[in-house]
Amino acid sequence: MSATPRSPQRTAQHAALNMFLGTWHATGSSYGGSRQTREAPRAAPSAWTSTHTAYWHTGGFFLMQDERAIVDGGPFDTLSILGVDPETDRCFVRSFENHGFQRLYALRQEGRVWTLSGPLERARIEFSDGGRTQNIHWEWRPDDGWLPLCDRVAVRVD
Repeated sequence: MSATPRSPQRTAQHAALNMFLGTWHATGSSYGGSRQTREAPRAAPSAWTSTHTAYWHTGGFFLMQDERAIVDGGPFDTLSILGVDPETDRCFVRSFENHGFQRLYALRQEGRVWTLSGPLERARIEFSDGGRTQNIHWEWRPDDGWLPLCDRVAVRVD
């Protein structure tokens, strides 16, 4: 006879994710194009504008974030699910984007700074202005080291 799995419980980690709630408008620059080099890591930036909205899914265990961006004149849309692994009590982000890529990131908080860590990409999000501003810096690892991927500032609009 198998044991009945224990039902997940909301933890302080779930409550901490509330920082991401709301509707945000972001502007900034995207890098990572063919002209990017180690010597010129921010060469030929593309303009970034986006709106993302984050809300709790029914039950309050998973935070849904839907981002609609225009980068270099084209769409870059991402749906992310933020949650807490009940086995480890560690946060994660599962991200799906309109170009067919999906990623899994470890998500960690240190005060007002959140970091996303994956094998090919990582990000640092710092909340300021009483939690109404996100300073977002993404990096990617094309070969043997990290390079800037995008820098943007998101301001809460609701």
